[in-house]
Amino acid sequence: MRRPEALARDARGAVLVFVALTLPVMIGMGGLVVDVGNWFAHKRHLQVQADAGALAAAGKFRIPCEAATIENEAAKYSSVEYSGPGYSPGPGFNPQIGGTPAAELHRETNSKRFYDDQGPVDDTVVEGDPCSAKMIDVKLTETDLPWFLRAAQVVPYINAHARVEIKQKTTSTGALPIGVPEVGPQKAKAIYVDEATGDVVASTDLKRAGTSNGLAIWNNADALPVERLVTVARARIGVRIVLSGGTSTNCGDPLVNCYGAGTNTAIVANTPGLVHMRGWSGTPAGTATAPQPRTVELFGASCENGYFTAVAASYPCTVNVGAAVDFGGASIDTVRVLAKKAGANNSTTVALAPPTSPGGQWTGGAISIGAASGPTSIELLWQTGCPTDRTRNCTTTKTSLGTVQRTFAGDESLAVSGPIKLLRLSEAGVPGANSFERCSTCIHDLVVTLGLKPSLQNAQGVNDPIVSLKVAGGGSQNQGLDCDPDKPNMREELASGCGPTYKVNDGQSSCLTATPLWASPQPWNCVVINTGAAVGQVTQGMNERILGDAQASTCTAPNNWASYPDLPAGDPRIIEVFLTPFGAFTGSGGATVPVIGFATFYVTGWDNGACQNADDDDAGQGAIVGHYIKYIDTLNDGGGGEEFCDFSSLGSCVAEFTR
Repeated sequence: MRRPEALARDARGAVLVFVALTLPVMIGMGGLVVDVGNWFAHKRHLQVQADAGALAAAGKFRIPCEAATIENEAAKYSSVEYSGPGYSPGPGFNPQIGGTPAAELHRETNSKRFYDDQGPVDDTVVEGDPCSAKMIDVKLTETDLPWFLRAAQVVPYINAHARVEIKQKTTSTGALPIGVPEVGPQKAKAIYVDEATGDVVASTDLKRAGTSNGLAIWNNADALPVERLVTVARARIGVRIVLSGGTSTNCGDPLVNCYGAGTNTAIVANTPGLVHMRGWSGTPAGTATAPQPRTVELFGASCENGYFTAVAASYPCTVNVGAAVDFGGASIDTVRVLAKKAGANNSTTVALAPPTSPGGQWTGGAISIGAASGPTSIELLWQTGCPTDRTRNCTTTKTSLGTVQRTFAGDESLAVSGPIKLLRLSEAGVPGANSFERCSTCIHDLVVTLGLKPSLQNAQGVNDPIVSLKVAGGGSQNQGLDCDPDKPNMREELASGCGPTYKVNDGQSSCLTATPLWASPQPWNCVVINTGAAVGQVTQGMNERILGDAQASTCTAPNNWASYPDLPAGDPRIIEVFLTPFGAFTGSGGATVPVIGFATFYVTGWDNGACQNADDDDAGQGAIVGHYIKYIDTLNDGGGGEEFCDFSSLGSCVAEFTR
């Protein structure tokens, strides 16, 4: 038998052989672990760089958009060599680990391929500069990473990818209880009304016809001729306009606003329309003692138009008159115009120049029209025995021939005219179709042209006109909402925003009333109107939100509007409001209306003594003033829809990390 010590010597030999055989494998595996670990560390940090570049670049999206600034921010934070507006050339932040030379790091922005045209084609990216693509897509590549244990061998490519897309916001939490009705209606109609009786003479649908001079134009020019025919068999015909935010054009229905000739729900006799059409008669014959007015026309002198004007910048302006009067061939010295405005002791009399030929028109007048003065009736007066200046020393008293025409001065402040900025009647392409001889067979092919205040716009610069939001007061004409059933009043809703989540209404479902809406699952696609808030709640709520104290006596939040569009992050004057359909605030409090979007507003002033100065713009009670801005929220937990942000339209947008 072999001795035990001999066996031990044999075992030691076996172990030595085992170690000799396995040690290279173990070293190789250790090296592989080191190499893979090094590759993984580079890969992970490269992804950190790509994420940092995309996220930092997203914070530079603003309107107006600067592509170079966005791209350089992406380069700066992804540690790829950068230079551009506002930056000094440099290697950037967050350099790659391991001392990787800058020459081995490569960035592609909004490209379908990685550096050196390698890797799969990315068809989801929108190529082009970040402003036109509405995204910042960062593809980073590190090339030629050396292996530790394989001499002269490298990892040819390590890739990392990150993307932020700028989407139109479709859901929101924290908006303020303020509704901004869209100016543009879905439907429009013109109604011809007998002003004496309230009877409807004719009506015609109006269609969108583009824009002109900054106004949204609607007309019936493309309607069938039979749809444009109006029988002029009445002495006084007024035109009423119906604008609808829905499918109905019936006055009194939800989202329907009616302008001129009565109330919003009924046509009332003996009330004026927005424009007046005179139906004159050729009988009886006129005489020297009983003259008969025939056609009477109005012409814009300094006013935009003789019959309807609503250009605030032109007030006060003047309107001229052309009147044909049948005196039976008698020689008459003086015809005057009496411009009779609403209210006692509010009329003026102006002389007209005589016609140059028998039977012609007496012309002139230069009637002064004041801002937002509404309807002004035009009467004719005649006298004899004043041949010198036709205004004094007459031997006869003034005799009225009655109301023969009317002009209208509109304004947004007038409920009777609202957003209507232009209203014209024309026949055969000739405007001023407002005076016709009447008869039962006197049928005219009339085209109505309507110009509406353009859709709400984002501010283009610091000198844009101020916008006022009437949040409380004024009954149903305010823009207040009740957006949070868990908060007892508007003050708290303004101070801390709406707690529930809301989403854009796609029009597929009708709005629930308040109680069922609040009991339904969120997000809600409709919001409740609040017309009963006291104006003091607006002051207190905005004080608390922006200044931190409902009774604030010190303005702790400076007005940064002069720096627009470079507004500081976290500025408390930046608020979000609801977009609602046209006509949303025609009803009473407690009604619900669809949410059609969200908009961002920069508050420059409200009824507050602490911050009320020239820079903050004086706001009346219950109002907030400022400017709509195109604002892109920083990254959040959602809120964006499928559509990319429309930089040119009103509405909030959100930056979403999508890759």
